[in-house]
Amino acid sequence: MYISAYTHRRQLFHITERWLSNQLAPDDALQVTRIITYDGFIAWHTLLDFAQTLTRRLDNAKIRTLPLYCKKDLKDFITATCPTSSPRAAELIANYRRLPEYYYVGSPMTGYLFHDSDGRVLSICRFKRTKRIAEKASRYAALHIRERLKQHSEKLMHETGAASATQDTPAAEFQRRAEEDLMATIRDGGLKLPRLEMKIRDVVGAKIIDWGFGAEGLEAALKDLPRVRILEKEIHRGVYNAIHYAIGLQVEPDPILAAFAASTHRQTCRRRGLSTGDGTADFDAFLHNGVADVSLDLILTTYEELLESEIGRSMHEARIFRQRQEESLIGNIPANIGHIIEYLLAVGLSPVTRIDEIPIKLWGRYLPDTLSYCIRKLYGIPEYTLIDN
Repeated sequence: MYISAYTHRRQLFHITERWLSNQLAPDDALQVTRIITYDGFIAWHTLLDFAQTLTRRLDNAKIRTLPLYCKKDLKDFITATCPTSSPRAAELIANYRRLPEYYYVGSPMTGYLFHDSDGRVLSICRFKRTKRIAEKASRYAALHIRERLKQHSEKLMHETGAASATQDTPAAEFQRRAEEDLMATIRDGGLKLPRLEMKIRDVVGAKIIDWGFGAEGLEAALKDLPRVRILEKEIHRGVYNAIHYAIGLQVEPDPILAAFAASTHRQTCRRRGLSTGDGTADFDAFLHNGVADVSLDLILTTYEELLESEIGRSMHEARIFRQRQEESLIGNIPANIGHIIEYLLAVGLSPVTRIDEIPIKLWGRYLPDTLSYCIRKLYGIPEYTLIDN
């Protein structure tokens, strides 16, 4: 899990790598809490400042802000008015208004929508949820491990003299043996993952709605912003239509420190067991010990394509379902990677700054209930039971 929007991303990556190998350091929980709490604030403040500045450069209208706590907030707003004569847009909005519950309106989210006085959507920024971060990190790691399993399975077939799976020894048996061998290797020697393949670029991101300035206008505005670089550009065409950018930003310590000192985030720090007092000294040290640059996700799209991505053919939640149902990634190791990473993130969000063990091992077998039970214990929430003993 290499989160490009974090200033301590290398440290978090190494902790994650060790936890997947069941190697716990005494101060891991504290350091994870500091990274999740402090870097979360740094990334969010950097994103908001960038998104608002860019939106003002692209549109002269007075910006108004709508907090987004769930997808209903977003989908209700973008369907409240229809600033286009497109029959397709009118159809999508009518369908949504007829039965909004069909469109995953209960999905939680964290973000802001920026709009003008006429209700025209200018931009949206959001912070990816913990569950989605864990799923993405798990998927990246599973793709790497799947290739190792495939190679070892082929090696086992070669060693037995079989050119391919047979009726006596089906493919599933070679796969099972390969997985057992790999789990033993990890248990004895740990796990090393390729950092670049584990990079998650879209933990924080913004979506800009194109009202006529196009990619040229957006890129010109980006080039005029200080400490901003376009790292990558990818054009999507088909079911999903947009231009996707990876944006590099230089972290500005002074405005971030001032924003932290004036915010209620210090109360969050105390709830998570971080330093007493006003908390600014520890945050200051953390900020200045991190790297000076971060990167985030930026998407340029149109209002019509925004509708498609929220209530149409490329609906985000439908894509999540398809990803979760990818049979090629199903197995003990991928599932356990997801469990361990989600637990690590949960530790960083909880009041606990010290743990005695990593409760889930990469080589074990667990029901999903195990993970939810372990997370509830972090918050002192009792197990659901009909008997109170």
